[in-house]
Amino acid sequence: MDFKINGGEKLSLGKIVKIGDALSNPIRIKILYLLNQRPWNIYELAKELNLSRPVVYAHLKKLEDADLVESDLVLEDVRAKRIYKARKFRFEIDNDTIDKLFK
Repeated sequence: MDFKINGGEKLSLGKIVKIGDALSNPIRIKILYLLNQRPWNIYELAKELNLSRPVVYAHLKKLEDADLVESDLVLEDVRAKRIYKARKFRFEIDNDTIDKLFK
């Protein structure tokens, strides 16, 4: 049996670790909550979370690396802004999943 996330990507040990790492921080879980409500840009997220943009960007990078968040570059007036949104996902792991990774 293959284990998949986001509509078909096979889960490997490395992918499971990336997802676990991304979900291991309460700030990243709050970011996912906010992005589930609507798309946000980094400036809005930083203000909402009362964090610096570099700190928010580092959290978003981990979420993107785990394929839990995606972004698009949007032109507004003469400036480009990156807009982040949560990706639909379902992640489930149990003892059988772990056993099958090593067989």
